[in-house]
Amino acid sequence: SLSHGEIGALYFVGTLASAITLLWLGKLVDTIDLRLYTAGVTVGLGLAAIFMANVNGAIMLAGGFYLLRLFGQGLSSHTGITTVSRLRQGLRGRAVSISGLGYSVGEAVLPWIVVPLVITTGWRDVWLACALITLFLTTSLTQSLLHFSAIRQQTANTTDLAQQTDSRSWTRAEVMRDSRFWLMAPALFAPSIISTALFFHQQSLASWTGFSFAIWAGNIASYSLCAVVASVIAGHLVDRYGAAPVLKLYLLPFCASLLLAGWSKVGILPTLYYGAMGITMGIAVPAVSALWLELYGPRHLGAIRSFTHALMVFGSALGPPLFGLLLDYGAGWPTILAGSILWMLFSTVLLCRVDARWIPAGSTGRKE
Repeated sequence: SLSHGEIGALYFVGTLASAITLLWLGKLVDTIDLRLYTAGVTVGLGLAAIFMANVNGAIMLAGGFYLLRLFGQGLSSHTGITTVSRLRQGLRGRAVSISGLGYSVGEAVLPWIVVPLVITTGWRDVWLACALITLFLTTSLTQSLLHFSAIRQQTANTTDLAQQTDSRSWTRAEVMRDSRFWLMAPALFAPSIISTALFFHQQSLASWTGFSFAIWAGNIASYSLCAVVASVIAGHLVDRYGAAPVLKLYLLPFCASLLLAGWSKVGILPTLYYGAMGITMGIAVPAVSALWLELYGPRHLGAIRSFTHALMVFGSALGPPLFGLLLDYGAGWPTILAGSILWMLFSTVLLCRVDARWIPAGSTGRKE
């Protein structure tokens, strides 16, 4: 009996709480044995799915959102991306892009599987099935892979650390005092804020553009396809040129996407809109993850990524209510889209001005 607004508010609370928790749990990947840490994440996700299958009120639903956001999009992606980001230069970009493919493939494929199952069996049974798959299949598979790759992974990490023996890696506290980080932040976190808000309010946007929601949402596959292709290409470019050059103009396809949505009426608008957005999101997967290691070193990468990922999760929680308030107060989609484009263009200018080179922590070459 909850309204759309009430569900959105519970989602915001659960997401915000998961972002705060991620700051603490995320940094433990730097110190705890990776197999034990990964087991905790996958088992936690399975238990979260069981909890979700048994919610019977608003408070439990908020708890379900919290657990799913923490162990799912939060710690699961954080663990995988942090692990492969520590691979040696020359492999890192491609490894991160490959590890991120599952997310894009899931976005394209799972709705076609889950929606019919929900209709035929009910959403509670679907959550229980997810729990069983996660607890048994995912947990055993990740543990087996980590067992066979442990020696190679340790060698790769040792090589990366040896390459920077003359420089000290940054701690999370030092990163938070680095002016370069905050100059880059508007550009690096804009996609999570804006894209989540657009997905959340896609029915309203589709109606405003004159397309049926079925046609509009049916083109999300182009988003996933372009994200996969862009991620693979960006991974190769990161390995060859580094993350910073790849990221300089990565928001421009997203700007083009919003420009098309606001001021174009071509028949393939939904395909172009989602495809251009997917290019930006695909580039971000390997490039942003590699950037933190290139800028701040490998030793405290888990703690740094938990901080940046928490900011991203917070932004994804902030976007939908922000856009919703603007719509409620009559701002209109042209104003919202134009404001988003201007923000991303301004963020791009800031990003291009940042000196994205390795600077040893504690040196006189950085600003605090």
